[in-house]
Amino acid sequence: MAINDPLELGIILVFLLVFSLFSYRKKLLDFEGVLIANAVGLAAITFGPNPMIDLGSVVVFFVIGEIASNLPKKKHEKRNIMNVIGNSLPALVMLILILIFPEHAILLELGFFGAISAALADTLSSEIGYYSKKMPVMITNFKPVKKGTDGGVTLVGEAAALFGGIVIAILYFSAYQNVFGTILVLLAGLVGSNIDSVFGGLFETKHLLDKTQVNIIGSASGAVFCILLGLLI
Repeated sequence: MAINDPLELGIILVFLLVFSLFSYRKKLLDFEGVLIANAVGLAAITFGPNPMIDLGSVVVFFVIGEIASNLPKKKHEKRNIMNVIGNSLPALVMLILILIFPEHAILLELGFFGAISAALADTLSSEIGYYSKKMPVMITNFKPVKKGTDGGVTLVGEAAALFGGIVIAILYFSAYQNVFGTILVLLAGLVGSNIDSVFGGLFETKHLLDKTQVNIIGSASGAVFCILLGLLI
């Protein structure tokens, strides 16, 4: 259900403009990244069944992700279009599918939140896990690896991923008050984050996939997880 109130729409567009200028001026996103971020935000208020909650989940993902990425003691490069696409494409696809198949909007909306949950969980797992006092282990064989190694996981990172899933699950619950769906969205964060790590360890380390492709797989896994189990409802 798109937003039809001109005043409400105007406020949202002003917000997106301010968000874009701030992100670009502070070098959080490059110009192309800003465009993609806005495309996802506009799709949320245009195609999403709950425009404000859908937009809110996108904004929360970007804000919390950027806060985690800019913590001290860790160098953070400006996110470019490929970073944004890797994290946002599955969620955008869910919104487009809602437009094409409105009769399945509720299920696809669950997939949208699953994708956002996985994207935020993976971002927090990587950024917060960096501060773990214990060395990460490779998710495929549990052998210790250096910090920053693709496929490396820590308990701190897993806890951060769980937090990311909880945040998006709360947003989902505020829109639908569906306990089963809320649990799925929460778990989608852990599922997507760890699948991202598995593909990173198996394929990214061997340069068979790049970071963007692995991020897309991880986020898409969160969406697919929610949709498949959501069919049980």
